[in-house]
Amino acid sequence: MKNFLSHLVDGISIFFFNLLQKPYKLPPNFPSQLCSYIESWRKASFKEYYYPDARYENKITTYIANAIDRQNQLTFPSFIRSPHSFSNYATFELYPSKRGWHQAPTMILLHGLLSLSLKGYIKWVRWLNNKGWNAVIMHLPYHFQRKPDSFSLFSPSCVQPNIVHTMETLRQSVIDLYIFTKGLRLMGSPLIGAWGISYGGWIITQVACLEKTFHKLILVEPLLNIQHVIWSSPIGKEIRRKLKRLGISHSETEPHLRLACPSFSMPKVRGDNILIVGGQFDPISPPWILKKIQEKWEAKHLYILPVGHLNYTLTPESFKLASKCWKDDFSIDDH
Repeated sequence: MKNFLSHLVDGISIFFFNLLQKPYKLPPNFPSQLCSYIESWRKASFKEYYYPDARYENKITTYIANAIDRQNQLTFPSFIRSPHSFSNYATFELYPSKRGWHQAPTMILLHGLLSLSLKGYIKWVRWLNNKGWNAVIMHLPYHFQRKPDSFSLFSPSCVQPNIVHTMETLRQSVIDLYIFTKGLRLMGSPLIGAWGISYGGWIITQVACLEKTFHKLILVEPLLNIQHVIWSSPIGKEIRRKLKRLGISHSETEPHLRLACPSFSMPKVRGDNILIVGGQFDPISPPWILKKIQEKWEAKHLYILPVGHLNYTLTPESFKLASKCWKDDFSIDDH
């Protein structure tokens, strides 16, 4: 029964996602645009792809370090400027614990694609606060305050058939998060952890591969094999249909994977501080991918539960498992 329900829920959600991709049209010269983009980064290192300008970094991290104690929501201009001004401001909701930013560890939460509300995360923000952690929720591009007013729920523009746009949105997200963590470290945060689901897990992992930023990683159904997501999984059906129509195959995108795909990189986090939680029936981030990543990263904690990709089970389970794996870090009762 769980198998049937998982497939049903995933099927409906995946159909909806593919439906949202239909209005996006690629120009006839998109193959040359894609080729030029990939070629422009062919010789770049991972750090060159994601590091912002030093002057921007110094200015914004100083602002974050000085402002975080005085605000409930922190915003700053993104280093990567998209064509959509409404999504060009990094936005972070701040929930300090009783001990505050200087003394308590901080957990940053990143939602998935097409998230409808932040309300579901508030419960876990309070849980983290009660365990002595500061909590932060990041608004990903085209979601919540970073979406156009014409979209009452969300904008599907974060990931679309225009892979150049998708990659630049990835860079924007990664740099936004990287800059925020640098500001936390400049301010004197003793420890930073990150929790991410699906697309949010992709962003977190890329930041974790840049520097020794995070002490703990909790990855829930993370998108770690982007080649599979686009070219093999059901959620990439409409994207690859539009790409194939222009003669673009996986071989054209493959050279860029070393910069965009977490499975090609190694997070700068000890294996015993990485927790990966997946779904047994997940067609987007299937168990075989997570197991291969676990082996490569030497991640100590991998749990596969009997659910699909879209579910309300793995979020609470991931925090329960974090408490089990790292008892000392979540043993404080700060009521």
